[in-house]
Amino acid sequence: MDAALASSSLHFTQALRTIDRTITVPHALRGVSSIVANIDYASLSQQILAAVSWALRPSHVCAGVVVYTAWKTVYALCFSPLRNMPGPFLSRLSSLPSLIAGLTRCTNDDMVSDCEQYGNIYVMEPQKVAICHPEDCRLILSSYSFIKDTLYENVDFMEPNIFLTRDAELNKQRRRQVGPTLSMAGLHKMEPTILAAGVQQLMDKWDTYIEQSTIGTNKARVCYYYDMTLMSFDIISSLGFGKEHRSLTTGDKTISHWVEKTFALMIIQMVLPAVKRWPLRGLVNRLLRKDVDDFFAFGHRAINERKHHLSKGLAKPNDILQSFIDAEDPESNIKMTSSQVITETIMVLLSGADTSSTALAWTIHLLMIYPAHYKLVVDEVRRAFSRDQLITFDMAKEHLPYLEACIYESLRLCPVSTNLPRIIPKGGITLRGHYIPEGFSVAVSTAAANKNPDTWVNPHLYDPSRFINNDANRRNLLTLSAGVRICPGRHLVMVEMMTTLANILNRYDFALPADAIYTPKNLDANGLPVIMPRTNLVAMIPKYPARDCNLIISKRP
Repeated sequence: MDAALASSSLHFTQALRTIDRTITVPHALRGVSSIVANIDYASLSQQILAAVSWALRPSHVCAGVVVYTAWKTVYALCFSPLRNMPGPFLSRLSSLPSLIAGLTRCTNDDMVSDCEQYGNIYVMEPQKVAICHPEDCRLILSSYSFIKDTLYENVDFMEPNIFLTRDAELNKQRRRQVGPTLSMAGLHKMEPTILAAGVQQLMDKWDTYIEQSTIGTNKARVCYYYDMTLMSFDIISSLGFGKEHRSLTTGDKTISHWVEKTFALMIIQMVLPAVKRWPLRGLVNRLLRKDVDDFFAFGHRAINERKHHLSKGLAKPNDILQSFIDAEDPESNIKMTSSQVITETIMVLLSGADTSSTALAWTIHLLMIYPAHYKLVVDEVRRAFSRDQLITFDMAKEHLPYLEACIYESLRLCPVSTNLPRIIPKGGITLRGHYIPEGFSVAVSTAAANKNPDTWVNPHLYDPSRFINNDANRRNLLTLSAGVRICPGRHLVMVEMMTTLANILNRYDFALPADAIYTPKNLDANGLPVIMPRTNLVAMIPKYPARDCNLIISKRP
């Protein structure tokens, strides 16, 4: 190695001397070339290696770590703009504790616990603050001045869309385009498809479970989380791609597989943008990109088939696909391109399917561990409807106020969303007496806001009566966000939840299996039923659904 370096330095020196003799250059540059030409590169390389070896000695590495940690500590405690703000000590020094917690624990549970310990605002990372009071959350969510975190713009494999864009004007335009589709008026036109792919398909499958059951007459064991998940995929897939999808009953999970891979690629790029560059890019593409490309190609085929359908003079179907194709911004008269239509449809599927199915699962779980509320809501449904009646959204909305309150309360107690990251705008902001500089980020915690004792009495108790004739509490519910970037699919979530729960509570009796861990008798230190553990994924899902999300169902007499 030394010989090679010496040979290279000799050739380089000879070349520089040749250049110096044959080309007229300023005197200063000739001096530089002379210095460079006389460097002993073999000796220099040995000196560099010696310096690196010295720096990497264990004692020197330890000393460096101590000095660095000491400086970070002094800065955090004495100079940081957040030095007077409460919060965990290690979170002031590094983002690592927050990252580890997000990967290994439930973000919502951690933020609720930290809020109870540190208050409505606390340090989450050296330049990141947790916001937990509903008033502060609404202030931040109500303005486009608090733009989304930069991690949203790391995704490069799809068009800018209503979920990912940090551009306020694009978000406004897209909401004007897709808003009518996802409004209650738009969803009323699609309700036959929602019911057919949703609760009607679910009841057909549960009836088959009962017919084929081996655990007793007129009863079956079901895992409601998995069934609700496939049902939600089928609803949005049928609406968004112009074809009838029945993965719940056929077992065809192609689209749900594509969704998993697409969401995985999106999250990986957001959190770890290095995967977009060599050498990680090739590995990630091999694992995920083919499925993602197949998903988008499937969407483009759906648009082409719809255009062919319309070219024959056939009527336009009432679905998301057609509505997005026709969608026009009333202010600019701009329509979405085919690529934008597919991207927005896929984003509805990515963000909507798991949201509604998980919210359904939490509602069922909470009703099972709070049997008094289960009895009240069952009695309400069965007083209003006969056993085999198909209950539509309007029927449920008119006759089932307690069911609606149960849904709102489960969204409050077990929100499917995690925190909403935003950037502090120019000039900074003062919240709760603490100044947060511009450019710092905040994590708007919907979970902590939904359990804030300043707003909610006995916040850890499941109590649907909070939402009976109480519009103020409904406005304070932040699970589906609020303000200028409120969830555009929130009405679809409510239509799916109301129709599904109304019909299955009317048709079936529910009971927990004998091996259930989380029951009304499993109480915490406060005497409240313990809620099954949850984890961060697409939504805040049950951690062990195969174990904890089981019911014994039987047809009501």
